[in-house]
Amino acid sequence: MIRYRRIIFILCACILVLTAGCTSEADKNAAQARSHIENARKFIAQNKIQTAIIEYRNAVNLDQKNDIALFELAEAYILNRQINNAIRYYNLAAKANPASTLPLLRLAQIYIQTGSLLEARNYIAKVLEASPTSVEALHLLSGLQLKERDVQSAIETLNKAVSFDDKNTKTYVSLAALYLRTNAFDKAEQAYLSAIKHDPSSRQAYTGLARLYSLQNKWDKAEALLKQMLDTPGIKIHKYTDLAQFYQSRRQFDLAENYFQEAVRHAEDRVEPRMNLAQFYTRKGEKEKAIAIMQNALDKQPENPLILTGLAQIYLQFDMVDEAQSLVEKVLSMDNDNTDALFQQGRVFMAQDNFKAALDNFDKVVSLNQLNAKAYYYRALCIAERGATDRPEQKIFRAAQGMLDNPEEFEQDQIKSNLMAAVTLDPEFLEARIKLLEIYILEKNLTKAKEQMGHIFKLSKPNTKIMTLLSGLRLLEGDKKRAEDILLTIIANRPRYIPAYIRLGLLYASTAQPEQALEYFQKAYDMNSRQTGIVKMMVNVYLSQKKYTQALDLVKTMAATSEKRDAPFFDNLAGEIYLTAGQPKIAFDQFSKAAQEAPDFISPKMHMAKLLMAQKKQHKALAIYKEVEERNPDFVPALIAMGFIYDLSGNLIQAETYYRKVLERAPQHIDAANNLAFILSEKKDGTDEALKYAGIARKKAPKNANVLDTMGWVYYQKGNNLNALSELEESLKLNPDSALTCFHYGMALYRDQEFEKARQYFRKALKIDPGFRNAATARTMLNENN
Repeated sequence: MIRYRRIIFILCACILVLTAGCTSEADKNAAQARSHIENARKFIAQNKIQTAIIEYRNAVNLDQKNDIALFELAEAYILNRQINNAIRYYNLAAKANPASTLPLLRLAQIYIQTGSLLEARNYIAKVLEASPTSVEALHLLSGLQLKERDVQSAIETLNKAVSFDDKNTKTYVSLAALYLRTNAFDKAEQAYLSAIKHDPSSRQAYTGLARLYSLQNKWDKAEALLKQMLDTPGIKIHKYTDLAQFYQSRRQFDLAENYFQEAVRHAEDRVEPRMNLAQFYTRKGEKEKAIAIMQNALDKQPENPLILTGLAQIYLQFDMVDEAQSLVEKVLSMDNDNTDALFQQGRVFMAQDNFKAALDNFDKVVSLNQLNAKAYYYRALCIAERGATDRPEQKIFRAAQGMLDNPEEFEQDQIKSNLMAAVTLDPEFLEARIKLLEIYILEKNLTKAKEQMGHIFKLSKPNTKIMTLLSGLRLLEGDKKRAEDILLTIIANRPRYIPAYIRLGLLYASTAQPEQALEYFQKAYDMNSRQTGIVKMMVNVYLSQKKYTQALDLVKTMAATSEKRDAPFFDNLAGEIYLTAGQPKIAFDQFSKAAQEAPDFISPKMHMAKLLMAQKKQHKALAIYKEVEERNPDFVPALIAMGFIYDLSGNLIQAETYYRKVLERAPQHIDAANNLAFILSEKKDGTDEALKYAGIARKKAPKNANVLDTMGWVYYQKGNNLNALSELEESLKLNPDSALTCFHYGMALYRDQEFEKARQYFRKALKIDPGFRNAATARTMLNENN
């Protein structure tokens, strides 16, 4: 007995030793993790974000449940503009400490900014469930409602926040901005005054109220308010800058310069005021002063990337491209992921007409910072430029009946998508809204065009550019006379303003006045022969009259006087003329010539492939599409085309491969989802996945006969005959002459033991197309093969 007790005692002692060892190890890891966190915070203070991230990751590796390390690591990723990594670590922080709502609030904020509103709602709901009076969550909910264009609900949400905390300055400022948006000026003023009452140093409240007074043309009140703000607590340099910008907006440049300089004098050790003053000189076109003040800032901090990229921006403004390039290369040599430098390098490439390289840079900027509105805007500009036609993008245009639309439609969709991203991230991005308005006018989308024009007039007083676009809107509304008067007035006042000539040419072209249209297009082209798109507009005028010879003569004349690098554009354009004129052989030769001159130019290759498909030369078309894939592996139009070709030829393995490639890049692609579902439906154990893809297509195109047929056939293969019959009946209503759908419907009827009716549809299928893919089975069902 004593012996057993001794053994138990020894075992207990061992366990205590082991436990003590484990606890000691855990404590040691926790202590080391805290040390790494402290180091990381020091690096953050020194703006060494990447080094801080390494320290935070070391802390997380030692203590994976340390919610502080996880949260601060996510914050560091935000500073480094690595949004996806930030999302991951905010989620881990929330799991590590379910009681903390801060990671959830951060996640909601990110999803609102990136337009993922359902995800944002989910996180906000979690916070409000845990803390119903959370003012921070209500602020985010209000922002989300604003994104949903429900301004009234956003106002109600903020008023609810006021009921929980009537001293929160941020709530009053946000509420005032919403009242301002709804033209409730008195309520906006009271909200701003409440904010100032509770926080006399609130810069946002002062500047917001000053903006309100400016909108009401109460310039004296706005000026007095901003001067009053100078005597309140807070950072003086910001307040001097606000007053300077007010005077700049009033074109009181001497006063503006004085206050920008005051900001510099009050912050000898800071570079931001110098950068603001340099930007002021840049906007005034005073090159020497702008460069000198930035150089002064650089002398104080020679290795500061912000100053280097800021100076590069000024160089670009004054067409000093080589100098700008030198500076951005210096920054990138220090940090090859510096988004400001990558952005400015993209602009350098644009200045050098290297739009493909520029687009690569803006793609990288977006991958590092998904919230950069300007990067999306410049992506749109690059895609719009000749020579950047072939970029792989996420959103694709529809393929119809196995044949592809014009690649220019694909490009236009990408331009619009990027501009929409820009204005979603920054609703006051005037230039992006103007570009969107141009697109909507060209698309004749009156509703969208009027919506954008409304935003533009709120953001800016009418200027020449805006009035030119207003003429397009008036034309869209059917008021041709007012549109013409606006443009003629602009041209009379600014005879070198090319957009007015182009818009007037388009007006005359749309009102069957071809001679006047050509006259104004020619004037625009004479002022800037680099705008080759104007030649295409002139060609379209001739084509609308079926004057193919004149169109070709024009292209030959313009090509002869253009630069060598424009040759592929003109050869491709000549090919399009021959194609329209019904001369596909000559058109093919022109497209081939353009493709040889510019191997990266997708448009002629797509034309060639389409012509080969029309001649039933699928193998040759496939070879061209493969060339496109080799140069741009993510170019969806070529991938879907190859899927169609393999499908039509019966190579279902390769067809499946390419449909999956498309869906990896564009998960909602209707044709890829539909065709893949059909292939999978006839594979063993493939019906569950088939139902998934058929559902995607069905949701996106509920009135598409082919989609309904696929859905019905998938249900048939799964044994759900009732649903199969329903889907197939709907398909036949839309397209009663589809042999395949008649066969599928006959099979479903046969399973339902409606044998005679089934035979009627088998006969109908064979009558429509005696050689359709299931013809042999249909004949067997009719006992014709027995």
